[in-house]
Amino acid sequence: MRALSFALIFLPGLASAQFVYPKPEDNRPEPGVYVEDPFIVKYRKRFFAVFKGDFATFNKAYGEIEEMVKKNPKDARALVWLGNGQTVKAGTLRITGSASEAEALLAKSRETLDRAVALSPKDPNIYMMRAATLYVQGQYWPAEKLPKVVWERLRDDCERFIAFIGPKRMPKISTHVRGEAYGELGIAYLRLGEKEKARKSFETLIQVCPGTAYAERARKELKGL
Repeated sequence: MRALSFALIFLPGLASAQFVYPKPEDNRPEPGVYVEDPFIVKYRKRFFAVFKGDFATFNKAYGEIEEMVKKNPKDARALVWLGNGQTVKAGTLRITGSASEAEALLAKSRETLDRAVALSPKDPNIYMMRAATLYVQGQYWPAEKLPKVVWERLRDDCERFIAFIGPKRMPKISTHVRGEAYGELGIAYLRLGEKEKARKSFETLIQVCPGTAYAERARKELKGL
């Protein structure tokens, strides 16, 4: 397990569960605008602990989510985290050499994520958690090894969220939320071979998150286009 912890931390890309890992100040929206569901935030902290090698926190949280889904299979919030956990477990299986088992679980995780969104299609907390999880799949697997639908779903979820927030509210939501939306959208376009749209997404990110780590990451992506 210790070796696996080091693998999660040090192998290229695997520790990057998000476009940019946020600082506390990045998660402070203006009052009265979009605020993330506290349930989503709570389990994100616990699930993403695995990317720092903390399997105990992840496993405990995953067990809680499994119990929630058993009690209520239509709990969209629990389902979306179940899908995320399945992605993490698939990734660890891949690292340890269980390729076929990993592929099967990864496919199952996408089905779980889609079920969650189908149960609560208008909730941005749910479809953006799916987007975040699909982004994580791209950290475990080379882009070309994933089905095209991964990047299409990621693109669609991010575009939908950006439209939902709108240009007037966008500057008022947290730096992290807007940075992730445009950053992951740019990555989705890049993986789909749409470089000009990727460029536009990264350029917009720089405009809406000036002077931040998100803008810095976007500039790095632009240099690679």
